Amino acid sequence: FCGKGEERRARAAMAQPADKKPPPQASFDVSVMGQIESAYFPGEDNIYCSFSIMKGSDWQVAAGMEQGITQVSSVPSGSPAKVVWNFPLELTLKSTNVYGWPQIVIEVHGTDFLNRDVVLGYGSVHLPTVAGMHTLKMRMFRPLSSSMFQSFFGWANANPPEYIDHKRPAMPTGREVTRVESKGVVTLKLNCVTRNMRQFGYSAPVHTAAAPHHF
Repeated sequence: FCGKGEERRARAAMAQPADKKPPPQASFDVSVMGQIESAYFPGEDNIYCSFSIMKGSDWQVAAGMEQGITQVSSVPSGSPAKVVWNFPLELTLKSTNVYGWPQIVIEVHGTDFLNRDVVLGYGSVHLPTVAGMHTLKMRMFRPLSSSMFQSFFGWANANPPEYIDHKRPAMPTGREVTRVESKGVVTLKLNCVTRNMRQFGYSAPVHTAAAPHHF
């Protein structure tokens, strides 16, 4: 009788379905936490910046701010031409495709000799593709007028050349027809975390170098 009972239990255990595998993830995640730390613009003071995220059609913002604006900061007395914002940046995005990897687009504003708001520079950089802590040095630039007359007219009216679409610096087309000049550097410190990248066939190395990246 005992032998038959053990046999029934063994059969019942075999008849039970095996543990189900967890369902595949619907997307991978890229999370960025850090700050827009500072800017170096010689000869400029009382400046601020606005930022926005440029991404492909397969990407979605799961959490955080997709655009924002920092406070106005001035150069401390007796220090080099560096303003400090330390503006917090926290963002989580998800996608199923790395095409259109997100970029952060920055537009720095200042004032002219009549205290009128003007654009000092544009810049863009891809968010880190490797997990870890990153220091990004973003070189800024601004468009130039096509003639001396337009340059003087824009200076007199506080209307220097600007991009109609503020995300133009992150676009791959059309930049070759624009004359620009270098103007300052913006420093970002970002900690990147990725999740489920391997399940979609992408490697997920970890960044360990401490040297800043220059763009």
